Amino acid sequence: MSARTTRLVIEREVREAARRKGIWALVLLTFLGSLTLVLLPEVLPDGDDNDRVMIVGDDDLGLAEALEAVDDPKLEVSFGVDRNDIADAIAAEEVDVGVVIAPRPVLVVEDENSVLVDVVAGVVADRVVADRLTDAGIDPAEVREAFASAAPSIEPVDAERGEKQASAFLISMVLYLLTVILTSQVASGVAVEKANRVSEVLLAIVPPRSLLFGKVIGVGCIGLITLTAAATPVVVKFAVGGDLPSGLMETLLASSIWFIGGLALFLTLAGAMGSLVSRQEEAGSVVVPLTMILVAGYLAALSAGDSTLGTVLAYFPLTSPMVVPYRVAVEAGSIVEYTLSAVLLYATVFAAARIGAVVFRRAIVRTGRRLTLREVLR
Repeated sequence: MSARTTRLVIEREVREAARRKGIWALVLLTFLGSLTLVLLPEVLPDGDDNDRVMIVGDDDLGLAEALEAVDDPKLEVSFGVDRNDIADAIAAEEVDVGVVIAPRPVLVVEDENSVLVDVVAGVVADRVVADRLTDAGIDPAEVREAFASAAPSIEPVDAERGEKQASAFLISMVLYLLTVILTSQVASGVAVEKANRVSEVLLAIVPPRSLLFGKVIGVGCIGLITLTAAATPVVVKFAVGGDLPSGLMETLLASSIWFIGGLALFLTLAGAMGSLVSRQEEAGSVVVPLTMILVAGYLAALSAGDSTLGTVLAYFPLTSPMVVPYRVAVEAGSIVEYTLSAVLLYATVFAAARIGAVVFRRAIVRTGRRLTLREVLR
């Protein structure tokens, strides 16, 4: 009987949600946002336009050939008559950097701190030094080889860390916004039905436990549909072999564990707390503590998700739904940590369901004023 009545409440919640334009707007907005992020790298210019360098003077140094041989950035070389040609071309945005060949070459630039200036200056200095070494009877190739062999190799700790952090930021933001919106929706829905005495009618045919859990699961299904809408463009791009940030698919799959657990926990608490109020206007204030915890968890994930604080918060069930997905994305935790965090989260969900059902059963039929947890549980 309980399973059947719970299913009826779930169906009712889903139908009610399907009638609300705001829900469809949320799903559509989430889908379009994800689609935009997936397609944007494909349609934006990839930045391969060549930078332009103008040379003035006799190119006995072989400077044009050396500049054109640069791989990153690609350089397009042209020649001018005098320095005024360079200045005019820069003003007209036809040239980025100019080189006046002289015993000591001069670079004519608009922004002396740009990366392009450093690249061109390095090439010019190399050709000047090579010319002087040749005049001195020294093979420039041997000098270059000596410097190259002496230069230390560079090994980044994590070359893909920037992509991982971007993925972590986006996933944490989506999970945070969905959880906050749906938590408020559950509390408001319970408060409205209690204020309008709809809950009393429903309780005549549905047990309080089924009414609470049906509402939580029904609203949770809306959250999963929204999350699926956000993940669909990513999954499709992955399936067709498109480029995605490193570890994004693995992070999405792992994050679903904490999203489902966190959603169940916060929605259950929101449903129980929503039953304490007698007016819809009070529903927002009753879930403020939950919202503050979500905000704190989200900010902690972004600012210290891979630190010792992040490790501690990963074990705390009220913050782990925000923190762990970030840690998974940046590979800051271990399998043992993730396993223990998930166990603690779902154990807390079970405990919250037991206590929340008691609070809901005792508070949903008591109208007239706002109740406190102490009054309900004593």
